[in-house]
Amino acid sequence: MNIISKLTRHNNRGDSWPDKNFLEHLKEWDKTHQNQPTYGPIVRHTWQVDGQSYERLNPRNDGFYELPDASGFLLCEKVDRPDNLLLLDVYGKERMRLSVPWQLTRLPTPESAKYPTRFIGLTTPWANPKTGEVGKFAVLAWVQYAGDYAFELDWQTGEFKWGYFLERG
Repeated sequence: MNIISKLTRHNNRGDSWPDKNFLEHLKEWDKTHQNQPTYGPIVRHTWQVDGQSYERLNPRNDGFYELPDASGFLLCEKVDRPDNLLLLDVYGKERMRLSVPWQLTRLPTPESAKYPTRFIGLTTPWANPKTGEVGKFAVLAWVQYAGDYAFELDWQTGEFKWGYFLERG
């Protein structure tokens, strides 16, 4: 199986940092760039597969995340549509496009699957509210008429295993 290595984020000022331990690198960057309040926006990602270099431009500042087993990427497009989540292969090619699984929400109605329902990015995995099974990989979504949800995603099959309503307040 081919896997991703050396994933790097590049900002619009020509700075680049490895994706691994990005938050550690960001703290260091903040110390040396005190007059520039933010690192981003991230305009490009580069990586390698079997020693070959690849890149993906990022003009919308989409969320671009390496999968836990380095078998591909999760892309969260910054567009207003409920199918803005994509699973990509190691080369950055689309494997599948995913829609918000409104049937896993507390208000399973087709109306909740419409705009402005959309994925927002990665979030902390949550346990299955019915079985207690520990989550491993979760995505955050705003679901119209239902609120914020963390959905457990099997990134290999594209199946959403359960939804967890996130209480705000």
